Amino acid sequence: MKPPGCLIVRSTNLLLADPTHAAHGQIAICEGTIAADPTGCGHRPRVLDTASDLVGPGLVDLHLHGARGHDFTESDPAAWHHILAAHLRAGTTTALATLASTSAAATAAALATATDLLTAERAPTLAGVHLEGPCLAADQRGAHDPAHLRTPGQLLAELTPLPPFLQMVTLAPELPGADMLISYLVDHGVRVSVGHSQATPAQLQTARNRGATHLAHLWSGQSALTRPGVHRIPGLLEASLASDEFTAELIADGHHLPAELLTIALRCLGPDRLCLVSDATAGMGLRSGHTFHTGAATGRVHDGYATTTTANSLCGSVVALSSTLPRMRALTGASVGDVLTMATATPAKVLGRYPRIGTLLPGARANLTVWNAELTLASVVLDGRLVRNDADCPHGEH
Repeated sequence: MKPPGCLIVRSTNLLLADPTHAAHGQIAICEGTIAADPTGCGHRPRVLDTASDLVGPGLVDLHLHGARGHDFTESDPAAWHHILAAHLRAGTTTALATLASTSAAATAAALATATDLLTAERAPTLAGVHLEGPCLAADQRGAHDPAHLRTPGQLLAELTPLPPFLQMVTLAPELPGADMLISYLVDHGVRVSVGHSQATPAQLQTARNRGATHLAHLWSGQSALTRPGVHRIPGLLEASLASDEFTAELIADGHHLPAELLTIALRCLGPDRLCLVSDATAGMGLRSGHTFHTGAATGRVHDGYATTTTANSLCGSVVALSSTLPRMRALTGASVGDVLTMATATPAKVLGRYPRIGTLLPGARANLTVWNAELTLASVVLDGRLVRNDADCPHGEH
């Protein structure tokens, strides 16, 4: 039996929503949970002294497909463990496994794998499943394989009854039958994300009225301003930036968006509605020139990014979420606190799991990240245990 996850983390730089909870510059962890009383643990906790390094919550990634040559559309649990371990070592303590468009059979098999892992509590960083597709606009599909795009009616049939642990679905709300699918998902507690879409502002508002609350990666797979005559017609992008209600994702890997667009998104939505995501694929951890699969599509790794094999579209990213934080800070001038909020508290709220995750307040899961002055990841703590290598990436109890 493993000892309880009990730890005292000391630092002069704790990222807390309420500084009054920082008792003498330390956080107390007892049995995997952040405790209010640093002296109340009777298990002889270990001490992690981080000196002046910044201590923040574990990262929450709503949109990641894979790592190390493996994709979440594989049904082999070992592949899922490889992916989750790679992202955990990079600071992601809560991961929403994202399935790109593939066959109905492959999607069902992957959903069954998630159910097995979560029911048996063998994947403590796994928060559930996010279907990115297959109900996407053909003209905005990006790297998704067009042969595996399906209608909302087809997907509704596939998801009836609703698979356990499905947390989010990204879809194009302008497709015929999308209204019924959105209502079904929302009524069953699944978050609906609008993405890879040609939706007009009116269609986006209709989706919002049906219960859609989130927007997939801004600027990627979104229709934009047109001027067919003398008048300008806003696209999904402009409607997204003008929205007062939606939360949205941003990929700050240094290749998807330049500094100007990152800055615009931050100014329009702010850190409390903007989520940094990795959109990491199986190409993460592979050398330049290697190919990989994401859903039914094939990508190729380049120097720091990936494209489809035809090189006509980016194909997700090849970096972990932690790598995007210093880029976002450098390119926009955002504060360290705001950058970390976009990768912790805000996505945790999108998932409906704040303050259990995404914070260092008492009662939260003891998932922590430690950063140096350059916002480079130094250490990761999962449920009160320090993660040093893959052997510390648990496949067992929650």
